[in-house]
Amino acid sequence: MKKCFLSSACWAVVAAGLVASCSPKSNMVTVTTTTTTTTTTGGGADAGEDPDAPVKMDMPIENSKPHMARMRATLFKMSGDYANNVAVTLGPDGRLLYFPAPTDLTDESAPQEVGDGWWLNRQGLGASSVFTKYTFDEYRALKTVPTPEEIKAAIIPGACVTDFRQLVLPASEARGLEPKELLKYLNEE
Repeated sequence: MKKCFLSSACWAVVAAGLVASCSPKSNMVTVTTTTTTTTTTGGGADAGEDPDAPVKMDMPIENSKPHMARMRATLFKMSGDYANNVAVTLGPDGRLLYFPAPTDLTDESAPQEVGDGWWLNRQGLGASSVFTKYTFDEYRALKTVPTPEEIKAAIIPGACVTDFRQLVLPASEARGLEPKELLKYLNEE
C-alpha cells in the first residue's frame, strides 16, 4: 500500500480546482499574505446541493506577499487630429488585437490634450493603435458591436499613434492633474 505524501494544503488546492472546474459560474479569488479565499458555486443539483450556494475554502499559502497592480498613465501623439475618433489596436501582422464594445466607451474615454502635441490616453490604446472613422458619439450609439471586418474597414489610412510613453504616475492620479502638469512626467523613468 502506497502512502500519499501530499500535505493538507495541497489537497485543498486539488479540491478547489475540482470544485472550480465543475462550477457553471465564475470564481472569485482574493489573495492576502496568508490565505487564499475562493468563492464558487455549490456542487449542483445532481450532488443534492443548492447550485447557487456559495462554497468557501481557506487555503494557507506559504511565502506569499500581497500584490497590487496599478495601471500607469500613458501619453501619446497622433499623426493627425483624431482625438474624437475611436482607436483600435493592430498586431505587427495587421491582425486586430483590441477594439472596444460601444458600451465600453463613456464621455470620459476621449483623450485629453496636455500640450506640445501630447494627449492623455483615456481609452486604453497602445503604441500600435490606429484610428477609425467612428467618432466617440457615433460609436457609443451603435446597437451592436461591429465585426472585426467592419472595424478594419473603418480604419482611416495613415491615422495612427506616432509616439507613446508610459509615465511613472498611476492613471488614476493623472486624471486629477491639470493637463500641463503631466508634461513634466514625460522624461521621468
